[in-house]
Amino acid sequence: MSRLQERVHRFDADRGWERVRPEHTYLHLMEELGEVARELLRRAAYKEGTPNLTEELADAGLLLYKLADQLGIDLEAAMLRKLEANEARYPLASSREALKRYLAHDDED
Repeated sequence: MSRLQERVHRFDADRGWERVRPEHTYLHLMEELGEVARELLRRAAYKEGTPNLTEELADAGLLLYKLADQLGIDLEAAMLRKLEANEARYPLASSREALKRYLAHDDED
């Protein structure tokens, strides 16, 4: 388990929050992701205010680590395995071609 995940676990345990059910942590995570969306809209100037993406992404990230901890998942190890799988699944050459198609389509909008 990563140092960050261990620290999140300890933070919750010290406060008795390890008793919170994973379903509730998930709902809280969705709430925080909604706040990330709001900040992205601010960044795109669709909403007033100064974007605070760093804070909101940190909130969401901590809750993701908490959820993983509650479910007994070493999130860092799982993410590294997934990244390796993605590297094999999406080789550089074909990925760059797909990006060109995406950008060409995006420019049409």
